[in-house]
Amino acid sequence: MRKSLVIAALLAVTLSPMAYADGFHWNWLSQYKKPNLHWGQMELHPYYALSETYDSNIYLVPPDQPAPNGQVGGGVRSSWITKNNLGLEGKLPIHRLHTLTYGYDFEAQNYSTQPDINDTINQRVHADYAYAGAYGVTFRTGDQYINTTDQAFSELIQRNRRWANHLYSSVDYAPERTRLTAGADISDTMNKYLDPAFAQQLNRYNLLFGANVGYRLQPKTRAYLAYHREIIHYTVDRELPNQDKNNKSHHFDAGLTGVIAPKVEGRVQGGLIYREYDEAPIGGTTRITHNFGVDTTLVYRPQDRTTVTLDLSRRLEESIDGANRFFIANELTLDIKHKLPRKFSVGGMAAMAVDKYSESQVTTAAGTAQGSRRDDIYQIGAWISYDIQEWLVVGLSDIYRERNSTFTAQFNYEDQQTALSLALKF
Repeated sequence: MRKSLVIAALLAVTLSPMAYADGFHWNWLSQYKKPNLHWGQMELHPYYALSETYDSNIYLVPPDQPAPNGQVGGGVRSSWITKNNLGLEGKLPIHRLHTLTYGYDFEAQNYSTQPDINDTINQRVHADYAYAGAYGVTFRTGDQYINTTDQAFSELIQRNRRWANHLYSSVDYAPERTRLTAGADISDTMNKYLDPAFAQQLNRYNLLFGANVGYRLQPKTRAYLAYHREIIHYTVDRELPNQDKNNKSHHFDAGLTGVIAPKVEGRVQGGLIYREYDEAPIGGTTRITHNFGVDTTLVYRPQDRTTVTLDLSRRLEESIDGANRFFIANELTLDIKHKLPRKFSVGGMAAMAVDKYSESQVTTAAGTAQGSRRDDIYQIGAWISYDIQEWLVVGLSDIYRERNSTFTAQFNYEDQQTALSLALKF
């Protein structure tokens, strides 16, 4: 309760009309300008963010269910979460054709509820190289590493220590004076969980490589066809037969990228995913599944101050569900941002995800019923921020989400997160 009063008081002072009036409250900060940090040709952009969040259901469980992994207390537990986020982004133009970017991000999360179990530290680091050469040739390569306890995808609600490393390279050929374009890319992603139970289910590498050919419809609009081969190999051996989840997939896609319509940019892509497993599933006879996939992002800017982003995807996700090797993840997200006068910005988002499982499984603890699992996940949120200075921003956000599953007692949850934040960006 005391923290609630402190946040309410800070918010009232920060976002009150007097907060941005000339000569009041924040005017003294105007003497401190955003620094232009360089070390030779190297640009440096350090940042720090502090947030205080109230989370109504930190374990994402139904009201009558215990917490995951037998954690003490069980059931729905709320908590205040203090996050300290410190990082650095850098850019080094080696030559007019060569650019190196890099960054490091550190985040400490401290919980008021069961801190011995929940307190954690998350880290991210990346290095990326880009070459923009003559005759329309561009090349990119890089490595991105995370070490975190955050959930990897919508099915996994438990927070467990994991790390992932993503190594990628791509080359594109798109001369300005010709309509034909081409490209090739390859990536290798490693996923590792420290918990032995999750390690057997999810430790794997994903190798993805392929090529594309395109045709320039307009100077900034390109239609293309693409093919990719994907190999997923699990690194922890299975103890029982017919539990091997190793698989290989063919991805056939067609799309449109660039300026899609007036004031609309992005990518529209759809295609077919043909996957073959090394072994047939338990109780099944087929090793093959084929599904259509979608990977679309559109950005609409009706005016300079407003941005509307639409994300639509349909893909196969690896599953920890005992009866299913994968599930089909369908996601739709709408995000709106608007810059108001007097340094205010507001935004809102709405999202829906439908996770569908193909194999029938037991739906009750007694094992008396069979059915296919489907999870519907809804999320809605809003935020407001105020730029005290270009480099100093305060904000308030609120997000509500819930999951409705055909296996109601096991997987349903409701959760609300309200946060007040302070960020310095140089």
